[in-house]
Amino acid sequence: MPRATASANVLTGFAALMRTKGADPAQLLRRARIPLSALSDPQARLPVASVVRLLEDSALRFDFPDLGLRLSQARRLSHFGVVGKLARDEPDVRHALQAISAWLHLHSEVILDLQEGEGSVALSAFHAETVAESSPQVVDLVMGGIFQIMRHLCGPQWHAQAVCLAHSAPADSRPYRRYFGCPVEFDAGGNALIIAPADLDQALAEADPIFRSDSERQVEAWAGLVARPLDVQVREIIRVMLPSGRCTMANVALRLGLQERTLRRHLADAGVTFASELAAARRALAHSYLERSDKTIEAIAGLLGFSETSAFSRWFRKGFGCGPREWRQRAG
Repeated sequence: MPRATASANVLTGFAALMRTKGADPAQLLRRARIPLSALSDPQARLPVASVVRLLEDSALRFDFPDLGLRLSQARRLSHFGVVGKLARDEPDVRHALQAISAWLHLHSEVILDLQEGEGSVALSAFHAETVAESSPQVVDLVMGGIFQIMRHLCGPQWHAQAVCLAHSAPADSRPYRRYFGCPVEFDAGGNALIIAPADLDQALAEADPIFRSDSERQVEAWAGLVARPLDVQVREIIRVMLPSGRCTMANVALRLGLQERTLRRHLADAGVTFASELAAARRALAHSYLERSDKTIEAIAGLLGFSETSAFSRWFRKGFGCGPREWRQRAG
């Protein structure tokens, strides 16, 4: 069974927070077996178990009981990519939350549930992975993140009526009351924000139906990609990552939430290698850029992941028998 993963952007702000405690973030990441490069690639996928280990270990070792809550302050709709864009352009808060709930599985193992009742609304969340659901730090990160999303939708002064957390109360619960600005119940039957029904009807000032349609198409395309065979996903990721200069097998595996050896095995089962897929993508894009665009040779080299134009020219000459400028002249 595939291991559960989380987007690396859940660790946004982790390094800075731990430095305030005199900790070495790189050392903590190594202990949790999380590559340091994950902090610079928000689209990387990390094993949920490793994230839990990192947060719980860091909180315990450095007496940081509200670490997850502090991390959640950085959560924004933008962390959900095109799903966040889709939610932003829904007509009201209810539809925005329904959109996030419907598509959150593309980002996370968290399940969001909107329960409307008489006089109150519960916005509940739970993690499909037991190891995460039982982690106070992960629960705080998730619930604090949902609180931040509601503030983005409703305005910076928004508050819930109450917050329910399934884990036990910490020795000092004051940071929770300050953060949420409302009563906080610990040892509750689940994790939820209790909100006013009127909040759901609030119109979203930034909503744009034209952009919403475009975002919906992008979400559906993304969902289709996730459902495709792994080798197809690798080809798409290579095309996206090439201009960054960081399109290595290790970084592509990180984005897929796989270990490098696991990705290598899957590609071998499909009868391809990472090197062959990378070369094929570069050849196809080189043809397209040279024949159908007016981009300079220097710009094309960068888009194909070459740090120097001379390296691109040597690669091109080896594969096509002539330099890129000569090839463009012939094609023209």
